[in-house]
Amino acid sequence: MESPFHDLTRALRRRWSGGKAAPCVVADPFETLTVQLRLTRVVGEIRRLECDQGRWARAHHLAAATRAYDDLLIDAARLAGMPVPDAPPPVRRMMIESALRHDGWSW
Repeated sequence: MESPFHDLTRALRRRWSGGKAAPCVVADPFETLTVQLRLTRVVGEIRRLECDQGRWARAHHLAAATRAYDDLLIDAARLAGMPVPDAPPPVRRMMIESALRHDGWSW
């Protein structure tokens, strides 16, 4: 048996989503925190590499860290239930970062 509140929320979802009932995305909070922690660590590594002028193969390490960051952003977007844009990596990175920050993610 469904409550009147359930009927109301279903009707509101249909109205806001243009007539289609939007699936409610509920990610595992521990997985979300894990991805946020990994994003924080990779961003720290990227910043450290950008400042370290004496590191051997610095460009290689920076490229690898940036690719890891992009992969983590895609994981975060999927956890948040947002589509991954089909764009070049720098543009996709900015789009996903802004959408995640808009949804309350922080790292």
